[in-house]
Amino acid sequence: MTVGDKQYEVEAYCPHRRGHLAHGYVNARALRITCPLHHSSYSLETGDPKGGPSGRALCVRRVDEVAE
Repeated sequence: MTVGDKQYEVEAYCPHRRGHLAHGYVNARALRITCPLHHSSYSLETGDPKGGPSGRALCVRRVDEVAE
């Protein structure tokens, strides 16, 4: 997913109850993604849970663009 000029790769499903994160809400200002199912929120930079009922961190990584 692209947020501003940064690209992130995240798990497809929320670690809490497997909500599909493709339908989640991305807050570009706070760099967070929120699951549409139970509203667990995660940092796009670290994967750490930031709110909601989450059991573990989300697997995320920054994807740097490759120069052509």
